[in-house]
Amino acid sequence: MSEPAGPAGTAAGPGGAGAAGRLTAGTGTEAGELTILPVRGLPDLRPGDDLADLLAQAAPWLRDGDIVVVTSKVVSKVEGRLVPAPTEPAAREAARQAAVEAETVRVVAARGRTRIVETRHGLVLAAAGVDASNVRAGELALLPVDPDASARRLRDALRQALGVQVAVVVSDTMGRPWRTGVVDVAIGAAGVRTVQDLRGAIDAYGMRLEMTEVAVADELAAAAELAKGKLSGVPVAVVRGLSPVDDPRGARPLLRSPVEDLFRLGTAEAVEQGRQQALSEAAGPPPAAHTDAVAVLSTWDPPDQDQRSLAFALLSYLHARPDATRRECRPGHLTASVLVLDSTAEHVLLTLHPRVGGWVSLGGHVEPVDPTLLAAAAREAYEESGIEGLALDPAPLVIGVHPVTCSLGVPTQHLDVEFLAVAPPGAVPVASAESDDLAWFPVDRLPDGVVDDLPALLNRGLARFAGTRRRGSPEAR
Repeated sequence: MSEPAGPAGTAAGPGGAGAAGRLTAGTGTEAGELTILPVRGLPDLRPGDDLADLLAQAAPWLRDGDIVVVTSKVVSKVEGRLVPAPTEPAAREAARQAAVEAETVRVVAARGRTRIVETRHGLVLAAAGVDASNVRAGELALLPVDPDASARRLRDALRQALGVQVAVVVSDTMGRPWRTGVVDVAIGAAGVRTVQDLRGAIDAYGMRLEMTEVAVADELAAAAELAKGKLSGVPVAVVRGLSPVDDPRGARPLLRSPVEDLFRLGTAEAVEQGRQQALSEAAGPPPAAHTDAVAVLSTWDPPDQDQRSLAFALLSYLHARPDATRRECRPGHLTASVLVLDSTAEHVLLTLHPRVGGWVSLGGHVEPVDPTLLAAAAREAYEESGIEGLALDPAPLVIGVHPVTCSLGVPTQHLDVEFLAVAPPGAVPVASAESDDLAWFPVDRLPDGVVDDLPALLNRGLARFAGTRRRGSPEAR
């Protein structure tokens, strides 16, 4: 069978000129024209079929240097990687979930029926690659046991059948974080360098590339899918024009190592792992700040019944949660805040908090280095204002519960203990990177956008200031 020619002499394969797509691809060498040729005429493959023989019959026009991209589904079929499944929808779904479980070594993220998992191959993808599409109604397809070995066997068999030296890529479909839609990627390869390392190369502007590693095999798989399609019944396409470089490692270089994987878990799973770790750490003695919080709230004289009820609830929570002062405590965790007045109590220092979206007093999380709640409040006040010599009253001013989406990215509660501090005369604040703005405001002319509970908090602070002035200044901490 002769090879038909497309326009301008471009090989179009047996599908005719319209079957060939042309792409320009940078490969680290001079960019050239690539041609993608769909291989038509393959039958519905079954276990035991000779894929190489059928490909040789359907594509006798293969040449040295061609890259044969084969969807993993047909490899799974001929290798017998099919499992029976009922045709009744609920039972079929149950069988699919059981197959996913059997193929999974690690769950990365799960939402409802959808599971992103790691397979024994080291691939991270939805449903462990178990697929119910493009197979018979009573079957499910699993991924090939060793896609690299499958690619090598097919490459060797095509060389024996046709006398040509081709490369083979076994492709599968995956979703992508942050992007809608699926693309084909390489899960197995033979005769092609799957990753091109351009680190250290110099670009056209004389700049050295520091991070660039090109997933060439993934690009080949995605390009070939343009000619194969999901619904056309064409499971194989040939990419011509790249001149592949052999690499015995197959597709393994495409797998990111765990130490380099910044997104090894989904958000909820990462938070839960952190919570479990915190609980494990909390199995021993609670942090010093936790012990101090119990002591402070146990001896505090709340100003009214609402505050008394909150203090009782917070003490109960502390007794139930040894990790309550750690930010990893997902249901809620203690924070320490400070209402800062100037030396005359005529001005109050407020920060414009980017996460809250309004003017608030200073404060933040209790850190492991903080021995007490008061120390945490003093540290936060200094970090957010840059003011040295703040005098803090050791007795809490007020406690509050604030629903927030914390820095961990999940909804939680800030169980806040607020203290009063007085700045030294002439103190000039300096805003931190955590603040959109920081300023003194007259106590009788607060800015627009203060949080709802700040006026009441300020009134309590002014009353405390007046009382301490009559009894003597608060102790400097």
